[in-house]
Amino acid sequence: MILDFRQFESFPAEIVLTGDSSSLNLDFQGLNELKSIQVDLHIQESAEEYFCQGTVNAIVNIECSRCLNGFDKEIECSIDFIACAESLHADVDEKDVLDTEDYAYFTGGDIQADISDILRQAIILSLSLKPLCSDDCQGLCSQCGINLNEQECSCVTEKIDPRWEGLKKLSKQTNENKEHS
Repeated sequence: MILDFRQFESFPAEIVLTGDSSSLNLDFQGLNELKSIQVDLHIQESAEEYFCQGTVNAIVNIECSRCLNGFDKEIECSIDFIACAESLHADVDEKDVLDTEDYAYFTGGDIQADISDILRQAIILSLSLKPLCSDDCQGLCSQCGINLNEQECSCVTEKIDPRWEGLKKLSKQTNENKEHS
């Protein structure tokens, strides 16, 4: 997604950018599709740099971590970056400067910056580590693989950890002693 600063007559400025699935290449495991994206930006100018702050609203189709079905999720996150010519930072030794800002550099002589990478990072970082299609998702049967949200299975799932066998025997002995007394 390209942000063209030539379109603004004065600063501060506001802009709303919209895109679709082709505007960003979100190659991330579990993320099936970017359905829509809207970026609301507030831009300030200082010398040859543009300070941009805003919010990203996106709808993504993501894979549920329990049942593996895809579902749509709305994402809202903040972005904060500086757009400038790369030559402004070319002479700075990066190991001497502690700079945590994200930068979008102008392409060529134009004052246009590709902000796709900044948007991609913001969306990926706002995703849950374990996305769920619903709070009560039952997931997949560990034996037959059936989606338990859609149908029931007849698998017997009572499997006892062998480390608990000693405690099970002790409990059985205690119950038998109570019955005999």
